[in-house]
Amino acid sequence: MKVNKRKIYNIAKNYIVQLPERGDLKAHNSDREDFLDIAVWCLEDALIAAYDQGRKDGQNERKD
Repeated sequence: MKVNKRKIYNIAKNYIVQLPERGDLKAHNSDREDFLDIAVWCLEDALIAAYDQGRKDGQNERKD
Protein backbone atom coordinates (compact mmCIF):
# COMPACT_ATOMS: atom_id res chain seq x y z
CA MET A 1 0.00 0.00 0.00
CA LYS A 2 1.36 3.41 -0.98
CA VAL A 3 1.52 6.09 1.70
CA ASN A 4 -0.54 9.15 0.81
CA LYS A 5 1.51 12.00 2.28
CA ARG A 6 -1.27 14.53 1.61
CA LYS A 7 -3.64 12.50 3.82
CA ILE A 8 -0.99 12.27 6.54
CA TYR A 9 -0.45 16.04 6.44
CA ASN A 10 -4.19 16.75 6.52
CA ILE A 11 -4.62 14.55 9.58
CA ALA A 12 -1.62 16.13 11.32
CA LYS A 13 -2.72 19.71 10.65
CA ASN A 14 -6.05 18.99 12.34
CA TYR A 15 -4.28 18.05 15.58
CA ILE A 16 -0.99 20.00 15.63
CA VAL A 17 -1.71 23.69 16.11
CA GLN A 18 1.55 25.02 14.59
CA LEU A 19 1.44 22.85 11.49
CA PRO A 20 -0.85 24.92 9.22
CA GLU A 21 1.45 27.93 9.76
CA ARG A 22 4.50 25.78 8.92
CA GLY A 23 2.84 24.37 5.80
CA ASP A 24 4.37 20.90 5.47
CA LEU A 25 5.98 17.91 7.19
CA LYS A 26 9.36 18.17 5.43
CA ALA A 27 12.62 18.80 7.25
CA HIS A 28 13.62 22.46 7.10
CA ASN A 29 16.92 21.85 8.92
CA SER A 30 15.97 24.44 11.51
CA ASP A 31 15.37 23.57 15.16
CA ARG A 32 12.73 26.29 15.41
CA GLU A 33 10.77 24.85 12.47
CA ASP A 34 11.48 21.13 12.81
CA PHE A 35 10.76 20.65 16.53
CA LEU A 36 7.21 21.61 17.45
CA ASP A 37 5.62 21.61 20.88
CA ILE A 38 2.68 19.25 20.89
CA ALA A 39 0.53 18.05 23.75
CA VAL A 40 0.53 14.28 24.22
CA TRP A 41 -3.26 14.15 23.92
CA CYS A 42 -3.03 15.90 20.53
CA LEU A 43 -0.41 13.38 19.43
CA GLU A 44 -2.64 10.54 20.61
CA ASP A 45 -5.65 11.94 18.72
CA ALA A 46 -3.55 12.36 15.53
CA LEU A 47 -2.25 8.79 15.76
CA ILE A 48 -5.76 7.41 16.28
CA ALA A 49 -7.04 9.40 13.29
CA ALA A 50 -4.17 8.13 11.11
CA TYR A 51 -4.79 4.55 12.24
CA ASP A 52 -8.52 4.86 11.49
CA GLN A 53 -7.77 6.37 8.06
CA GLY A 54 -5.40 3.49 7.27
CA ARG A 55 -8.00 0.93 8.30
CA LYS A 56 -10.62 2.66 6.15
CA ASP A 57 -8.24 2.84 3.16
CA GLY A 58 -7.37 -0.84 3.61
CA GLN A 59 -11.03 -1.83 3.59
CA ASN A 60 -11.62 0.23 0.44
CA GLU A 61 -8.58 -1.40 -1.20
CA ARG A 62 -10.00 -4.89 -0.60
CA LYS A 63 -13.32 -3.93 -2.20
CA ASP A 64 -11.63 -2.82 -5.43
